[in-house]
Amino acid sequence: MLKPVKMARILIVAPNSERDKIVSILHDFGMMQIDEVKGDISRLLEPSPAPSKAKEVMDYLQKFRGYESILPKRPVKNKAKFSGLDEVLQEASKINIDEDLRIIVNKQEDIKSSLREIENRLYVVRFFSSYDIDLSIFNGSRFSSYLVPAEDVDVGQFEAVGAKVTRMKGFSVITAPSLISGELAKVANRLGLQIIHIPEVIGKPADVISSLEQKKKDLEDAVASLNKRLEELSDKYYERIAQVREALEIEAKKIDVEEKTKGTKYTFAVEGWIPDEDYEKLHNALNRVIGGSFILSKIKTDEMPPTLLRNPKRISLFEFFIRFYSLPEGTEYDPTLIFALVFPLFFGLMVGDWGYGLFILLMSLWIIRRVDNPPAKSHIPKVISRFILMIMGPQSLKTLARALIPSSIVAIVAGILFNEFFGFSILPFTVFHVYTVLPKLMLIAGYIGLFMVSFGFILGFIEDLYSGDRKGAVDRLGWLFFAIGIATIGLNLIHHALSFSVSTGVSNFIAVGLIIAGIPMIAIKEKSQGFIEMPSIISHILSYLRLVGILIASVVIAEIIDLVFLRSVVSHSIGLAILGIIILVIGQLFNIILAVFEPGIQGARLIYVEFFSKFYHGNGKPFRPFRSERRYTENGINLGEER
Repeated sequence: MLKPVKMARILIVAPNSERDKIVSILHDFGMMQIDEVKGDISRLLEPSPAPSKAKEVMDYLQKFRGYESILPKRPVKNKAKFSGLDEVLQEASKINIDEDLRIIVNKQEDIKSSLREIENRLYVVRFFSSYDIDLSIFNGSRFSSYLVPAEDVDVGQFEAVGAKVTRMKGFSVITAPSLISGELAKVANRLGLQIIHIPEVIGKPADVISSLEQKKKDLEDAVASLNKRLEELSDKYYERIAQVREALEIEAKKIDVEEKTKGTKYTFAVEGWIPDEDYEKLHNALNRVIGGSFILSKIKTDEMPPTLLRNPKRISLFEFFIRFYSLPEGTEYDPTLIFALVFPLFFGLMVGDWGYGLFILLMSLWIIRRVDNPPAKSHIPKVISRFILMIMGPQSLKTLARALIPSSIVAIVAGILFNEFFGFSILPFTVFHVYTVLPKLMLIAGYIGLFMVSFGFILGFIEDLYSGDRKGAVDRLGWLFFAIGIATIGLNLIHHALSFSVSTGVSNFIAVGLIIAGIPMIAIKEKSQGFIEMPSIISHILSYLRLVGILIASVVIAEIIDLVFLRSVVSHSIGLAILGIIILVIGQLFNIILAVFEPGIQGARLIYVEFFSKFYHGNGKPFRPFRSERRYTENGINLGEER
């Protein structure tokens, strides 16, 4: 778990006649990252020609994506299995509903256009519903009328261009010669008014409204009939369309890979990375499907392999934080396990309140449940939900919530030991009072800092030794000696100040010896630059004191809020009591937000900056295996062993 999966670069050479089958095996095997063929062999090879059926696949894929976007969704209950590309294309050719969908979509668009026109007419005519007039009076061969949804209109400016304004109840009517419609629009735009042409209709408003509403109902019935036809087509074809579309997407991905291979007139070659432990499995799968007509070999290379992390399920969720910082290179340490153990401890200690810890735990469980089972209608204000989703997506939010579960449990345990519940001491016992043990907590934080920094240097020393960087290994060892020496002297001083009965003479002597031994070891590689960076090691160890600082800040804020609340309640004033309750609720919510963000950010920072900087390089490239997520189809080739 402390190392990414060991990778091997492999080369497969086989006859061109087996190319399609081998690419299918690699896709269904799903554990090979296909790269460009490199090395001496690449000079002997030419790019492979495009597969003969590539255009047919892309044409069908575009068509079936269109089908799926138009048809109403249906659950796909079964998974289809296709033996190969020919069967996929054969199944695709059996479904041809282009003409049906074209007619339905065109009719829907025409009806939507007509409905929009009717709605616009109804909007205008309803303004005249209380008037007993014939609407045909508003338009003629040489004049037109316009409605302004405002009664207070600057009559003078419209009359200046030759228009007549009639003020009516709640709106105005502007009548003008048809030739000056452009001038009329300029005046309305200048005044910031909306003018709407009164439709050319005959009859009284009530009759026109009734006629328009009947036409609207007829069109809506026509839409319902078209939708029913779509539902029927979807019931009949949707599942098969989804299956064939997924199969076509997979075949398109295979074609794309085939175009990247190289070969000769008779052979082709494909190259890439695979987990070393899967090498024999791939060999057996190829041998089982196509016999011995291939060559599979490992390639020696100095190229950095891609990174594949493989941690237990409960640990793997913390890979989110590692990827957020930087993925490890393929040959260095995978710090996910360390992060998974250390981060919850740091977070829980900094929160140090079992009320806050319980609230964070319940919120985390609620978020996980909500992401897995989203409600039809959310009661969370859109402003808040949009802000949260702008920062991270639903799955990232779920991962963060799952990571906070062990962190909140540690916070609950620490809060019970400190007897802190939203700042109140409600338990009948207190194991450690925060203020009483504050000096000891600072000392413990110092030892934690020394351990984390030293452990980082030890990991860096082993990494450099393993990679053959002797100067780097000596440099890390020098920094380790210097850090232990300087921190030991400082911690011994704190011991002495706290009147601990510990003899510090021998340990101080050893500490000075470590510092003296460490300085020249640092200078071997870093020269004078090492002397400049020495104070930073002290600051890195002291940074862990923020574990206690944030704990104290959270406790003090909670107690101040509680004190204001209690004094308001006993003031014998209803107004002050209500104000105190408001302060308690808002203040505690504010402190809870701080209890999530501040320990989270600072806990991650202590690991990223003060710990990772001692051994971690990062900048790894993720392993991207050639495969597809199958929802509606199954592997067409039997590889023998299920993965």
